[in-house]
Amino acid sequence: MRGNICIKSALLCLISYLIGCFSGNSLSSFTTPSCSPKSSITEDKYQQEKKSHDGQYDHDAVMSNINVFQKLFESTDKTFRHGYHWFYGRHLHRYRGKKNLAILEIGSRRGDSALAWKEYFGSNANIDMITYGGNNDSHKFDNPTINCANDESCGRIHTFYCDQSDAERLEKEVIAARPDGWDVVIDDGSHVPAHNIISFEVLWKHVRPGGVYVVEDIETSYYPKSTVYGYNFEAGISAAPPLNALSRFRQYVDVINRGYMGPSGHTFSLFEGDDTIMEIGFARNVMFVQKALKGTDSGGKSYDDYPHKPVILPGINLVHDTIKETLAIFREQSKLLDKWRP
Repeated sequence: MRGNICIKSALLCLISYLIGCFSGNSLSSFTTPSCSPKSSITEDKYQQEKKSHDGQYDHDAVMSNINVFQKLFESTDKTFRHGYHWFYGRHLHRYRGKKNLAILEIGSRRGDSALAWKEYFGSNANIDMITYGGNNDSHKFDNPTINCANDESCGRIHTFYCDQSDAERLEKEVIAARPDGWDVVIDDGSHVPAHNIISFEVLWKHVRPGGVYVVEDIETSYYPKSTVYGYNFEAGISAAPPLNALSRFRQYVDVINRGYMGPSGHTFSLFEGDDTIMEIGFARNVMFVQKALKGTDSGGKSYDDYPHKPVILPGINLVHDTIKETLAIFREQSKLLDKWRP
């Protein structure tokens, strides 16, 4: 009888150990008999590893990053109105201190955010700002760096008077001035959905590898008819892209997955440079697009080398037909953007 008890106890120990290995979860609430041999992992080491994976310590660091951003941008509506620090504090922290970092923000008036970016990213960051306004750019300001005139780092803040929907001027004046592109691009301009799309499709190929493109104030896409900064526009939650910027950006998701569309998937392209879109995210009143990284993984493959031999299911020929149909619809929808170009 005693032998049976010990065998059962040993089995319980083995089962609990295996469950712990496969699940990766702590089994601290599960008590097992003490007849098993001691583990090679000491209790102290186990508790140390457990702490590093609990998330509580990382949570404190994340909250610290959020609060740092909030403090620096407290004079802008990024924080006190929209609460964007909950997003930016998590996603932009990785770029702080990056050598030769460059940021472009569309939409600037008094220069508050330009000064805040300088503080956030450091005095060596290159900060490019595009003024915003209504018709005829009536809101452009004179000197965004007036509050730091005696600071040498203000020389790294550059101002462009440009309409964000004017692709030609963006190319000749803004992109030409920063030919190596930007790590971070933020659209806080007119908030007109069509402008969001035009600017993104022009500027995206100039975002550096691993960089991020952010579009703020996307609430305008929910308005069936409204006016913002002198622009009358029509959108709505059920409006087709590109009247609704969110709907247009959801279309870009299909580009990310074109490697799973069969042999003709490589033909699925919506605009120049869209093959470098790695990730698209939607948060509260903001959306972001992450640029693919350069380099190789431990297997020697780059991001572009995937998917590797994807599974082809029956009916792949039908997928080819839908690609052609979808591209035709996209081109037709894009004609609606022409009325918003200069």
